[in-house]
Amino acid sequence: MKEKRKIAINATSVGEDPTGLGVYTYEMLVELVKADYDFVIFAGSIELRKQYGNKVIPVSPRTSPALGSKGHLARYLWEQTVLPVKLWRQKASLLYSTVPEGILNPFSRQKQIITVLDIIPAKYHRLFPKMKYHFLYDLPILLRNARRVVCASENTKRDLLSFYGIKNKPISVVYPGLNQQRFYPRERGLVRKRYGFGEYLFYVGDMRPYKNLERSLEAFARLNLKDLRFVIAGKKDPRFYPQLQRKVDQLSLGEKVVFTGYASGEDLPSLYSEARALVFPSLYEGFGLPPLEAMACGCPVVTSNAASLPEVCGEAAYYIDPYSVESIAEGIYKVVSDQNLRKTLIGRGLERAKLFSWEKAAKEVLDIFEEVL
Repeated sequence: MKEKRKIAINATSVGEDPTGLGVYTYEMLVELVKADYDFVIFAGSIELRKQYGNKVIPVSPRTSPALGSKGHLARYLWEQTVLPVKLWRQKASLLYSTVPEGILNPFSRQKQIITVLDIIPAKYHRLFPKMKYHFLYDLPILLRNARRVVCASENTKRDLLSFYGIKNKPISVVYPGLNQQRFYPRERGLVRKRYGFGEYLFYVGDMRPYKNLERSLEAFARLNLKDLRFVIAGKKDPRFYPQLQRKVDQLSLGEKVVFTGYASGEDLPSLYSEARALVFPSLYEGFGLPPLEAMACGCPVVTSNAASLPEVCGEAAYYIDPYSVESIAEGIYKVVSDQNLRKTLIGRGLERAKLFSWEKAAKEVLDIFEEVL
């Protein structure tokens, strides 16, 4: 019997309370391991060890993404020293990283594929004073070393080509998927019961300035919508949350704005389902999972006409100019007040969301494995 080829997956980005990269890695992993390969998974996640048993080779918890820059540094050192040895011992045919990380040694014979969801630390380097060095100095080397680069959108691919001047390097666009068993319209009531508020606009994500939350708050204040709150879900990052709270105070919004902190996976589908609209006027996204998740839950989306977001939402969202408070306010008002528009966007959103699945994304990545091998 022909021996199965061994594929190593770098899943060190999966940690507790996962954000974008962690969710992407986990969901892709779940589908990939169903394929007819001998997979070995490098991970520090206890949940992954429980789920996949001896397929998982444990990695030090010091590499956890939850530790921020310290975790990244530990992961970087592990990838350059320990990982190559383990891959050699495992006789891995290929290393697949779901993040823009990998082996930097140009003399390494290890075939590797890296994934670039976005180049935000390079474009907004002041917000990433430590991470920017990886994107400015390490990533160009990884792009040269990799046999293939996987991007999350055509927009990210264009960014790679223009920012890094890549030539003669195969770049594949594979759209992230959607967990259809998790994101679907839920019955109303859980949000009011658990959080204690009624009608609301919703935002989920981090609080970095390019997410454009300050303009969103200004737009919300300008509308003066009675009995409607603006719920902001996401980690209260001490670098950015105080400024947003000051903005709320300056605009005299008081209790009309609710910061929930990190929204659990259990609550998130209901938070989408019961919202009047998702407000997502980000200045830049490599893909943008929240609008897709919202559409799948029957929540109309107000989002930017910038970066990758039109790729994600197609004709199923109301687009605004993210640099204009007036445009954001107009978009929110129309989607909240125009019932025909709401119904149209909800219907289109539910259909649009059906186009994305992790099974499809994994199938495209598996095809790339075959091409590289």
